[in-house]
Amino acid sequence: MVKMHSQSIFARTSLQRILQSLCAEQPVSVSLVGGPLLGKSALLAHLENELSRTAGDGLSVLRINCAQARPTHPPPPAPESGPRQIFLLDNFHSISQWHADERRPWNEWLASSTPERGLLLASRLPVHELGLDGGLPLPYFQQSFLGLIDGEEATRVVAASLSPFPESETLVAPLVEWCGGHPFLLDRVAELLLDVAGMLPVGQGLGTIHLPLLRLRLAAAYGRLLFDRQWQAVECRSDSTDNPIAALLHQMIRRPIRFDELSPAQMEPMNWLLVQGMVGIDGQGYRLFSPLLADYLALKLQVDTPVTRAVAPDTGNVHALVERESHRFTPQEKNLLLYFLERPGAIVSVDELLAEVWQRPDGSVRRVQEGIRRLRHRLTEFNGAVGTIDNEWGQGYRYVPGL
Repeated sequence: MVKMHSQSIFARTSLQRILQSLCAEQPVSVSLVGGPLLGKSALLAHLENELSRTAGDGLSVLRINCAQARPTHPPPPAPESGPRQIFLLDNFHSISQWHADERRPWNEWLASSTPERGLLLASRLPVHELGLDGGLPLPYFQQSFLGLIDGEEATRVVAASLSPFPESETLVAPLVEWCGGHPFLLDRVAELLLDVAGMLPVGQGLGTIHLPLLRLRLAAAYGRLLFDRQWQAVECRSDSTDNPIAALLHQMIRRPIRFDELSPAQMEPMNWLLVQGMVGIDGQGYRLFSPLLADYLALKLQVDTPVTRAVAPDTGNVHALVERESHRFTPQEKNLLLYFLERPGAIVSVDELLAEVWQRPDGSVRRVQEGIRRLRHRLTEFNGAVGTIDNEWGQGYRYVPGL
């Protein structure tokens, strides 16, 4: 059984809207869509507790795991009198694997007109992609997609997990990058830290020197379980090695895909990868959510070790662009960017940035991390023309000019 350390990771901002939809006088059926281990089951358990706690005797809540349900036994019909019913159906995509005759009782139950019935389906795919109607009109489903956790919230979760370990703030950025906003990995950071700390000599604290061990344990102990589930979903979706999903994964192993590079034929498979939680979006395009996933896929797809984009030696045009658009930068952002522009491709340490850009050699690492975060956000306004600031874990940052 998987233990959750932080329920808030799974209870997304859409929770209140879902509750309102289910509890309305005329409930709206909801379809909760997300890939494996994105937190659907945890969210349903949380909703069941919330509904049972707040609704009282006027509401009956029934949670069913469709992966374990009997095909010929759908949920019972609502009684003519008694409490209103809310059904929470987990792993609903499982019934698409049943024979059409086995699905028919469930299709009839879904299509039955029960205006006061609350219905929430948790599935890896939208309902319309499951092929379940069987000629029967299914109710309208308000779709809610589970995705990756945003950067600020992910940073908060990692920082909270690190709070018991003094002087470990340098570990926040790499852990956030490796987890990539995926709730399953974020939920295991605290356990990872305790695991690695238990391997160290008594009295030795966690620090930058332990980043290779942390990465290895995160990938092997937790990432592998997640990546195997995601890969199984890819294999089920793909009927050959020559398919759009495999082609997109091949490309993203080597580098992100810019928004303007995506062809119309690639939109549907990219959306599927987004729903599965395998791909994230930043200001410039699509990327695999974690470098750990890139390493895993490189082995599965027999792709050479991921390569870094070539660094252009001439940044004169970027200098001119920055000067021309200097009004869009704060003084601190501009000073930091110009420092990087003078050193394209070179690794710049945090200590160097504190001393040379902030003129505060005794300053906090968090000051640099926040400055880099703000600059990266600003660079998204230029659609890749200025370039990116990449992390070099345990060493510092590297400026990579735009392609």
